[in-house]
Amino acid sequence: MIKIIIRDLFTGAGGVSHGHFLLIEQMKGVVQQDAVASRTKGFQVPNHSRDSAASTNKGHFSYLIFTLMVLPGTSLAAEGATSSESPVANSVIVVTGEREGEVAPGSYRAEASSLANKQSVDFLEQARTINVVTQQVMHDFNLDDLEEALQPVAGIQLGNTLGGTEDGFVKRGFGSNSDGSMLIDGIRQPRRTYTTATVDRVEVLKGPSSLFQGQQNPGGVINMVTKRPQYETHTEISGEVSSFGGGNTTLDTTGPIEDTGLAYRFILSHEDEDSWREYGNDRRTTIAPSLRWEGEHSSAQISYEYQDYELDFDRGTVFYNGSAANVTRGTRFDESWNRVYGHDESVNAWWKQDVTDNWDMKLTYGWTRRQYSDARANVTDVSDSGDVTVRAEENQGYDRSEHYTALDAMGDVEIAGQRHQLVIGADYETTRDYLDERYFGDSVTVSTVTDVNYGQLAQVTSDDINTSRSNRLDETQAIGVYVSDRWYLTDKWILGLGGRYTWFDQQSGQGEDFVSDPDYSDDLFLPSANLLYRIDDASSAYISYSESFVPNGSDSDSGESLDPELGKGYEIGYKRQWNPRLATSVALYQIRKENVAVTDNGVTRTIGEAGSQGLEFSLEGALTDRTSLLFSYAYTDTEVLEDTEGTEGNRLPNAALNAASLYLAHDLAIDPSYGEWRVGGGVRYVGEREGDDDNSFSMDAYTVADAFVGWRHDFFGPDTEFKLNAKNLFDTGYYYGSGGDTRVLVGDPMEITLSASVGW
Repeated sequence: MIKIIIRDLFTGAGGVSHGHFLLIEQMKGVVQQDAVASRTKGFQVPNHSRDSAASTNKGHFSYLIFTLMVLPGTSLAAEGATSSESPVANSVIVVTGEREGEVAPGSYRAEASSLANKQSVDFLEQARTINVVTQQVMHDFNLDDLEEALQPVAGIQLGNTLGGTEDGFVKRGFGSNSDGSMLIDGIRQPRRTYTTATVDRVEVLKGPSSLFQGQQNPGGVINMVTKRPQYETHTEISGEVSSFGGGNTTLDTTGPIEDTGLAYRFILSHEDEDSWREYGNDRRTTIAPSLRWEGEHSSAQISYEYQDYELDFDRGTVFYNGSAANVTRGTRFDESWNRVYGHDESVNAWWKQDVTDNWDMKLTYGWTRRQYSDARANVTDVSDSGDVTVRAEENQGYDRSEHYTALDAMGDVEIAGQRHQLVIGADYETTRDYLDERYFGDSVTVSTVTDVNYGQLAQVTSDDINTSRSNRLDETQAIGVYVSDRWYLTDKWILGLGGRYTWFDQQSGQGEDFVSDPDYSDDLFLPSANLLYRIDDASSAYISYSESFVPNGSDSDSGESLDPELGKGYEIGYKRQWNPRLATSVALYQIRKENVAVTDNGVTRTIGEAGSQGLEFSLEGALTDRTSLLFSYAYTDTEVLEDTEGTEGNRLPNAALNAASLYLAHDLAIDPSYGEWRVGGGVRYVGEREGDDDNSFSMDAYTVADAFVGWRHDFFGPDTEFKLNAKNLFDTGYYYGSGGDTRVLVGDPMEITLSASVGW
């Protein structure tokens, strides 16, 4: 029935042509038609080496002048255009390779994805919901960190971010900053924040997906695909300044190493960004070298990233008697010495070998470590009369690490006259979370919800160490084996079958005498299945079932390991490709989750069972040769089904019932001698959300608009661009995430940024 309804709603004809994207670019606006696929003309983020590194740093007016003089342009209109026309240098580029072919350069949509299957699967044959925020979208709208990069994806809201120092997202109603759903190139990452300086695109796989991702929250996973070395030499320097104050610069260079088969990439980014709040500053330096090798039957890549940072620790505002404190949105209830400082480093490597004409082997290794400390003044209580109590706290010597190893055999074979795409593999993962020393200092009550006094709370001293909560260690080890088969029953029907068997072990303990809780061990079998029907050359429908699990860590107070979260999800969907550049997807889903971990004001516990169900719709790609579009809508209905604390029937926090976004970009038809002009705007709506598990307060719905204008000209040199972005164009006040009534995140006011870049 659903399939019939959807087919009636989305009718249309026409097949979809596939193949390479032959990009023919010429000077002075000469138009040539690409016979393979017509793509959108305009300011395209350059292909491969010309991926524009997203800017993240801000600056003062003097810095703006300096940046614009030294860094005169951006490679907006680079060669990998999504159009049949592109007035750039004479060249012919054929986009090849698995990863490059998944997103056409300059496009607002992904042609394929390997996130759900470990093999690249065409859009119409994906029996799951996969949203992709491409490099072009991030570049146009200056989405310079992961929080901003996910704004175009409806159904994802920000949750508790630990004062802006750890990204945490709610996906289809579920998720937190500690749910393990953050991946870089498919490898899980420890809790932290992420910039987009090294990111090519962001992929979101919705729903339970433990088949390949292992420990995974049932809401979905977020995968950041990094920029990889390319075999065409290119260098780009970019800079950005902001009305908030501060600035950034980024160097991105890539190319081949003579005739060795090797290619390199080196990215250097420095951010020094002022806060729009009463005090605060973020400083971050990223160094990311990588090497790639392509042989006749083998390929390999190794990448390293080091990030040094000192970040503002800002819990936001407080809610009082169900409403926000009556203060300006820039007012803080903590102290100016709230800081997080440390460094992150990671190594990702893979080797792929052609074993036969039909079978490949791939070995993947990943290691990530985060070492940091923090100092903070935490709001611990707001009394009935409005008095605000703040306590000095400090954590010294956090050491978080992830190790991941996987071996996969991937084949495309024929069995009994029918095609099978097989993946057989195993992985091993260890997660270690250690805290050396924890301090709890004095508490003071000198502020109210209408009158804030700073400088009344001193930082902790050595005498404030809490020996019972120091020396805390949480470790998880997991081994998994899995198999997946995409079985082409006919030329219309594709059956997907898979299963994962996992063994995991947890250990936790804390205190100077290290009181260790008994280890928690378990083994699980997690099945998945889907059935997809190719209605015609341009549309498909599917139904899927999948499961997930994630170890729950430990209780905030006792340190005792909590039972793992278990998720089950059902999804039915329809996809249509209107032409080679515009596509639609719609999905209905239901998720059930047991042993749900919730955190209110820093206290973690589990509830019995929770569920979510909803509808998601997206339209993405190019409306015309000059106009790109990205639209999404999500209806998310959540409910606590069982809870010993009596919250049955409540909605889950930070999950909006309705959310939608629309982003448009258009290339103006102007004489090329005056340069190329690209303009665009976006608007996103997020409905009302509950602020905690008790549903004691809610955050109002909000609508925020963004806009940009970009100009590209070769007057200052090749691949030169200037771009002006306005975020929160109408200066809307809003709250976008909550970790409880004492830590509610305040939305940014209007921000104007001016960026410039030059490439050669």
